[in-house]
Amino acid sequence: MKRMLPVLFLAVAAASAGGAFAQSAERYPAKLIRIVHGFTSGGPVDTTARMMAARFSEQFGQQAIVEGKPGAGGTVGAAFAARSEADGYTLFLMASGHAAAPGLYPSLPYDAVDDFAMVSMIARSAFVILAGPKTSFGTIQDLMSAARAAPGRINYGSGGVGSGMHLVAELIQVRTGISLTHVPYKGGSAPMLAVVSGEVPIIFTSLAGTAGFIRSGKVKALVVTSRERAPLLPEVPTVAETLLPDIDISSWYALAAPRNLNAAILARLNEAVLAALKRPDTQETLRVQAASAWPTSPREAQDFLRSDVARWTKLIHEQKISAPQ
Repeated sequence: MKRMLPVLFLAVAAASAGGAFAQSAERYPAKLIRIVHGFTSGGPVDTTARMMAARFSEQFGQQAIVEGKPGAGGTVGAAFAARSEADGYTLFLMASGHAAAPGLYPSLPYDAVDDFAMVSMIARSAFVILAGPKTSFGTIQDLMSAARAAPGRINYGSGGVGSGMHLVAELIQVRTGISLTHVPYKGGSAPMLAVVSGEVPIIFTSLAGTAGFIRSGKVKALVVTSRERAPLLPEVPTVAETLLPDIDISSWYALAAPRNLNAAILARLNEAVLAALKRPDTQETLRVQAASAWPTSPREAQDFLRSDVARWTKLIHEQKISAPQ
């Protein structure tokens, strides 16, 4: 009988712990929620995080706030989120650069996939190749022909070494066999100003904020990188239509939590995200940012993250791309 007591004690303790977790999930959320990201305030990541915080505050009846922890290409915020308690009160607004970080930064203090429980994808937005108004490039085929005739002689601008724009450019070069010369800028409006002024003939950039420049004739849009044409620019063809049928690349945002989040809380958060993404005001906010809602299950988001990390890590290592110092 005495030997049975430790076993009985462990069984009772396990049952009590399970009951406590179940009660915690039923009450969730019972206090303030923090949505952390790895960038400065005012940018698209911060804007998306604040949109989700506002929706959560309304849906849950508990305040949700946003905390930016910028540094090292978003990895400071990711490390903070990964180390946080997996209780559903610290969430992480993940941006697509998260998938490139393992290739760019070889000694991250977290695993970019396994240290996070994905709640859902949030939104995605295509990249676009823009040509200056004085160039002879009217189509993507014009650019390909010129690049093959003069390997390495055509410069292209991007938002910086290791940025999504840079990686897309590298991938398209690898897949098509052309060679362009990279001119990195420090993000923001600098690449657009460079192509408008003729400093570089083309840029790879995000779609947000480009429609006005395209419609005014200040730049020419050659292709977008998503599989479907962009709703804001339905006249612009895709890379899949014109060059590479299997290309479908977008910048993206997702909501994640530290790993080992209680399954019931994870399901509750996923339900809240899907409800938020159905709202017309959410879809309009995203549309203004040239993005579209991307609701998924946690498993779909986790699988996508794993495949995206693998894709960009392979490209970064093969092309010997290093993070900017």
